Amino acid sequence: MTSVLLHDCSPTFGQGADRDVDTIRALCHDLRQPLAAIQLLAAAESGDVRRRLDGIMEQAKWLADMVDEVLVGAKADRLDRVDVSELAETCVHRAQPTADCTISCAHDEQVFGLAAPVALSRALGCLIDNAARAAGPGGRVVVSVVRRGGQVFMSVVDDGPGLGHVAGRTSLGLTITRALVAACGGRFELLPGRDRGVVACITLPDARPEAVAS
Repeated sequence: MTSVLLHDCSPTFGQGADRDVDTIRALCHDLRQPLAAIQLLAAAESGDVRRRLDGIMEQAKWLADMVDEVLVGAKADRLDRVDVSELAETCVHRAQPTADCTISCAHDEQVFGLAAPVALSRALGCLIDNAARAAGPGGRVVVSVVRRGGQVFMSVVDDGPGLGHVAGRTSLGLTITRALVAACGGRFELLPGRDRGVVACITLPDARPEAVAS
C-alpha cells in the first residue's frame, strides 16, 4: 500500500503582526474574483436559471473554502496527492464568468501532484486572473498541465502585452502566488512568452503511485 506524508502547508506573507495583516490582505485579494462572479451570475437576465444557481453555489463554496483555510490554518489544507489536471479544470471553470477573454485548459489525463489543494487553487486562480486581465477583451489564456521527468508542470500562458507592460495591481497576486506555491513545496517562475504575453509556471513533485514512497 502506498502512503503520502502529510505536512502543514502555511504560506508566509510576513512576520509577526505583519503576517496576520498580509494574510488577510491576500485573502481579500483572492475573494474579489468569486464575489464578482456571483454578482454577474445573479444579475444575468438570460440563460438557464438552474445553471446560474449552480454557478453561484460553486463560487460560494470556493469562498467558504478559502475563508476556512485562513481561519482554521494549515491543518485544514495539507500536502496530499492531488489530481492537478482536475484542479486546473475547476479553476478555469470558476474564472470564466468574469473573463473578457477566452480561457481554455489542456492537460494529460489524471496528472497527480503533491500539493495542498486550496493553496494550489488560490495560486492558480491568481495566475489565471492576472493572465485574463493582461490578455484583455478578445485575448486568449491557456492553462496546461503535463507530467515530465518526475515532476508536474502547470503553465498559464496569455497573449497580452508581455512582461513590463502589465498593470501594477498584478504584483500582489504574484506575491501571493509565490508564497502559496512555496508553501506547497513547489517552484514558481514568470517568463516572457515566445511571441508575446507571459508564461507563468508552477512546478510540483510528481505524485503517481510509483513516485510516492511506500
